[in-house]
Parts: sequence; structure tokens; C-alpha cells
Amino acid sequence: MRILDPFTGVELKRLIGLGIALLFVVSSALGDTKPAELKVIARPMPNLKDKKFDLTGAPKDLASVPVPSPPDLAKYVRNKDAATLLGKALFWDMQVGGDGRTSCATCHYHSGTDVRPRNTISPHGPGIPTSPGFRGANYLLKLNDFPFRKLADVFNAKSTVNRDRSEVVGAQGVIKRDFIAIVEGNAVDKGVTIPDAVFNIGGVNSRQVTGRNSPTMINAVFNDRQFWDGRANRYFNGVNPFGDTDPNARVWRANGAIAEKVSILIDNGSLASQASGPPNNDVEMSWNGRSFPQLGRKMLSLKPLALQKVAASDSVLGPYASSSGKGLTESITYASLIRDAFAPEWWQATGAVDGEYTHMEANFSLFWGLAIQLYEATLVSGETPYDKFAQGDTKAISDIAKQGLEIFLNQGKCINCHGGPEFAGGTISDLRPLNNPDQKELIERMVMGNGATAVYDNGFYNIGVRPTKEDLAVGADGPFGPFSYSRRRQLGQDIGDPEPVGPKDHIAVHGSFKTPTLRNIELTGPYFHNGGQKSLKEVMEFYTRGGDFAKVNMDDLDPDIGVINELVGNQARINAVIEFMKTLTDPRVKYSRAPFDHPELIIPNGHTGVANGVALDADVVIPAVGATGGEKLKTFEQVLLDGRPN
Repeated sequence: MRILDPFTGVELKRLIGLGIALLFVVSSALGDTKPAELKVIARPMPNLKDKKFDLTGAPKDLASVPVPSPPDLAKYVRNKDAATLLGKALFWDMQVGGDGRTSCATCHYHSGTDVRPRNTISPHGPGIPTSPGFRGANYLLKLNDFPFRKLADVFNAKSTVNRDRSEVVGAQGVIKRDFIAIVEGNAVDKGVTIPDAVFNIGGVNSRQVTGRNSPTMINAVFNDRQFWDGRANRYFNGVNPFGDTDPNARVWRANGAIAEKVSILIDNGSLASQASGPPNNDVEMSWNGRSFPQLGRKMLSLKPLALQKVAASDSVLGPYASSSGKGLTESITYASLIRDAFAPEWWQATGAVDGEYTHMEANFSLFWGLAIQLYEATLVSGETPYDKFAQGDTKAISDIAKQGLEIFLNQGKCINCHGGPEFAGGTISDLRPLNNPDQKELIERMVMGNGATAVYDNGFYNIGVRPTKEDLAVGADGPFGPFSYSRRRQLGQDIGDPEPVGPKDHIAVHGSFKTPTLRNIELTGPYFHNGGQKSLKEVMEFYTRGGDFAKVNMDDLDPDIGVINELVGNQARINAVIEFMKTLTDPRVKYSRAPFDHPELIIPNGHTGVANGVALDADVVIPAVGATGGEKLKTFEQVLLDGRPN
């Protein structure tokens, strides 16, 4: 809920942080006033037994939030169970990649994220043409590589900078090649290698790495938009991530034997919008130039999950696991699943589409997006200790965790961005609640770090992780215009929020990233969009000192970013907040229990070397896991210790 100051019209929860923001401005101007001077003496936590904690405003349990769904889903999907089965198979199927070895899950296999330590550095984010000091392809990350910006005093952003790297810990995709053709019945596409000046080992192409860290898709169904920059639109247009901004997106609907082009916009479809991006991206999953109809033709010719074991007890795929040991039974094909899952008008036309494709091939992007959305919509982790606590079990979390929650809600102001039962920003329940369609808060006004009022995209914040110019995030332009709701509204576009934005209003969206969920946060490192922190301890130190580039980013800086005096030098209090955050881990996620179980996955953890002009993958097998789960997932720190993901 947004509460405005009656005199200024500014959101009150943002005014709370204004004092700290102005203090930062004054101290910066004086030059010789340092946050370090505000340090408190490190001391142990007091005895917390019988302490009364101020937990006013603590979020409810996740079950209190309805799981969003497209209101007109029945127009497209006639059997949700079949669509969910299709979505899980497609999400985990390695045959989707141009190399026949890369699936969506390859970058989202570990609590919905990627923790591979080798060959996962990109030299820079989207806004930097070059990056000095890039450590090169196939580098193995180590504990002492973090944080990427290392200060002499972790509680003083003005202290000596011992190290500062603009590199990004991303996810490794495919080798750089141009697409030539698919080969029906073969998982590997035809392509020609294009020399890669960045990702290579001695001149031999290695796997490319994305320019941002992989966000989790667990609980992503609650987000209004997807990706760090929000480019995956709330409306799914059936074709690509850009929703209602793409005026040319069309799918095919049967009119008798003929398929006709039609425009569709499926609301609450951001997961489908997101899913439509990576499959043909020439860094993530495909050779450059492959289209969705071509991918559809390939997948329709292949046995689902043919290269991977499927547990007989898999909560979705198990009943259809092949007795041969890999893939699904012969009676299950991608074509049969599409026919079972989707209304016939979207696949039954018999005439050639565009003179080349079947109706089913031509609409493969539509089936792909909606099926994966329905699968991901089942990945809701609402069985955490905190959820039990929010439901009334006062003993579900420790007193130290309660102390951490109190700091989270009050002194730390963490709740201002990581709000609601989702512990995230940019959620549907905050921006446009399903049970209150008249409430629209897609864009808001707030006083920025520099003291000026600006319009911003609710749930997207510049917190000073890196200089704004390195990555404009939601402030950037896509192929059809701005990603930002605020910038679109300023251009006069209908974004679903009537808030007026004048031509002279300051838009504070540059360098602003979507606030990720804190649920399962102990398992989703490395942290921030650049993956520059390895641990929750480093994250807490970052926030305690008021960020790393607050002064540089002041025009767009979130006003809640400032020195947290109550935490400076007080590791016990910092540990309490970390203890609280760990109560947001769902044990079903930690042990890969249903619905978080999955087929076998073979992932490349960098390369073992080069032979005959080819970079050889260092494969790691992630075993198939059934409904009862498997081994406990490691934290990113634990992965760094042994150099191998699980």
C-alpha cells in the first residue's frame, strides 16, 4: 500500500530513508566526514530470551498471495496438466540447444539459479564496450576472488579500494556459431563457427557467458515482469519477450484448413514472455539466426528428454518415464502433448504456414511460452520456517532470527524494497493486486538520493552495486522502445497506470534493477545482477556501508541506500539478519523435493582443454531426482571450496 505525505505528495516509506540520503550528500560535500566515524563498538548480542520484538508490518505467509494466472488461459490451454507436463519436459530437455546439450535448466538447475564456478565470467555488463583486466575464458572462480569490489574497511565505502572489477558472473551458454539448418531427428543443429575474440582458449572458441547473473525462476510467477531489466513483458504476445510494445507480433489461428495471422496479448504472461527469449539467443542456447518455427520442427522430430534419465517417481514426468532408462515412453511425443494441452484452433490447420511450416511448427513459440509458464507456476516455495511463523507458530524460527527480522523491518529498511510475502519488488500483488484491480502502482514518485523528486518504476532500484553507466537495466531501450514503464508513460503510452508523467519530469530508472526475491536466498548466490558477492555476509556489509557507488549514482539512487549505523561494526546484528533470511529457505527446494524434482541434467562446467580445434566440455552430471528429493544443495561458497557444482 502506498501512503503519501499530505504536504509533499511523496511516498512516506521513502521519506524514512531521506534523512540518511541527505546525510550522505552532506558528508560527501564536506569530504572529510567519513561513515567509519559512525562505527559502534562490536559487541555480542544481548540475551534474547523473553525479549519483545517489534515485528510490526512483518509479511504474511506466501499462501496468502494468489498465484497469478492469465485470465483468458482457457482460450489457449484446454488441459493444464498436459501443458505442465509439456513445460517441464521442454524446460529440462538438453536437445533444445543448438549444440544439443543446452536446456533452460542448464542455467537454472540449482534452486532456480546457476552456481557453476568455471567459465562463468563475462568481461562486462551491457553498457561497457571493453573491460580491462578480464581474466579470460575458462577461469575458475575462487573464494578470494570475492567481493569483486574489495575495500580496506568493509563498513566504509570511502575506504581504500584494494580491488575493483567490472566483470560479471553470468551463466555459460553456447559456442559462437552461425545457424545453417536443423537436422530432423538430430539434436545438434548445423552451423558454422565464427571466431570469438572474447570467449576463446588459445584462439579456439569456448562457451560464451551471459552479461548478468541468472535470477531464479522459483516464485517468479508472482512477478509483474521478468529479467533483471524487466524486458519480459506482463503481456505475452505469443512470439517474443516484448509483449504489447511489439506491434508486429502475430501467431496463427486456424480458419478451416487455413491458418491466419492474429495478434494476441495474454495478461499475467510474463513467465511466457521470459521463456521465449533464451531458446534462440545466440549466447544462451542457439546458434545465431535460428527461429522458433525451426526449433519447433527440430523438437517435434525428437523423443522428449531422449538424452536424460527420468526418475520413475518424478512428480510430473514419472508416470511417463521410459523403461529404456532415458526420456519418456514412446507413446509421449511433443506433438501429442501439444495436441492434448492446447485448443485445436492453434495447431490443427492443415495448409502450409508461410509456405514452409506446419501450423504446429509455426506456433511453437506460443506452446513453448505458455507450457513453460504453467510448469514454472508450480514452483512456489511457501513451506519455509518463516511461513510457519507467519501462520502463528512462534517457535518456527529462533530468537536470533526474530531479532534479524526486527532489523529487517526497521533499522535496515530492507522491507521497503523486499516487501510482501514474496519478499521481492515488482510483484503483481504490490503493483496491481488481483483482488483489487483498481489499485495501480506500476510507477511512483519518490525523493531520490540527491534530494530531488523523480518518477521511477516500482520494484526497480539503483542501489549502487556498479556505476550506472555500466548497465542501464530497466532504463535501457529494447527493439521496440523503452523497457521502463515510467519512460513509456512519459511518451504517452498506456501502461495500465494512469499516473501522469510530464515531459519535464525526471525519470530515475537508469541502472535500476528488479528487486529479486529473498526466498531461498542462501542457495541462490552469487548475489546481485553482476554476481559480485559470494555470500550473504558480503551482501549485508554492502548494505551496511551504504552501497559501493552511491555518490556516482546519486541522480538515480534509491534513497534507502545509506549507512546503517546500527549494523556498522556489529557482526552479531548482521548475523541475526542472515539468520532470518535463512528462514526463507524451503526445505523442498534445498533437497529438490516435489515440485522441485527434475530429470537428469548434464552441464558443462567450463572446459578440460582443447583437442582438434574444439574446446572440450568438463561435464558434470546432475542426477535425476524423484518426488522425495535427493542430496542437499550447496551454497555458492561451498561450491567455490571444491570447484564443482552439485
